[in-house]
Amino acid sequence: MAVISISLNDKNIEDLDCLQQTLGLSNRSEAIRLCLRAAEAEIREREGLAGEVEGVAIIVHSRHNDTWLMNIIHKNEDMIQTHLHSHLRNHKCLEVLIVRGDAEDLKSMLREIQSKSVADYVKFVRS
Repeated sequence: MAVISISLNDKNIEDLDCLQQTLGLSNRSEAIRLCLRAAEAEIREREGLAGEVEGVAIIVHSRHNDTWLMNIIHKNEDMIQTHLHSHLRNHKCLEVLIVRGDAEDLKSMLREIQSKSVADYVKFVRS
């Protein structure tokens, strides 16, 4: 097994240690491997979407006054049926998007949201 070095901030380390402890994993490497498997499964599920899809996109971010997400939403308004915005604790925002449209367009929108590295959480739930 290869050994790699990664840089994590204090919050990442705290979260990693919490995950390790909560799940009873023996070390941080197991926690990271678990996270990688979960991310791989989500990517496979998303990339498997085809044709016309309908569902809910859930986004949590902390950039309330930034227009990055609004620009993406307006660019995809033909696919977004409903948009709900709510203020959460810790100065975070929740965006709930009910979407219906072509799977490739949806995957492109989700990739654009995640590629900005601004969203704390992005999840699509197919109906």
